[in-house]
Amino acid sequence: MLTENRIVDLVCTQLELDGLTISQKLDTTQTGIDIVAVSETGKKYFVEAKGATSSKESTKRYGREFNKSQVKTHIGVAFVAAFKVREGNPDHESVIALPNNLSHKELIESMATPIRSSGIKVWLVDEERVEKFI
Repeated sequence: MLTENRIVDLVCTQLELDGLTISQKLDTTQTGIDIVAVSETGKKYFVEAKGATSSKESTKRYGREFNKSQVKTHIGVAFVAAFKVREGNPDHESVIALPNNLSHKELIESMATPIRSSGIKVWLVDEERVEKFI
């Protein structure tokens, strides 16, 4: 099961393969946008990541998939961060990276039209790939 830290690692690897340079990579002990990557043209990608389970071994949720209510809450938090980035950086990309599992995918699909209209991108992540979903 993917933790937020693992999602960050997988997305950074993909961004580097795509030719971008990682200028910021945070883990769950740090605050701020999880990933900032820059293309050769100077376009920035601000990525807010969320995991499928807690990254902290001391929590009750560690190793257990978040329930639908928790998924809804952390996707909401991700959108708040993404909208703030979008407002301050309209010429750059604001991205949310989520685990590619049923709970996350269903919730994102149920909001696909307004997400597309917002300009925020959603990437679904698993161990094999980063799918640029919306």
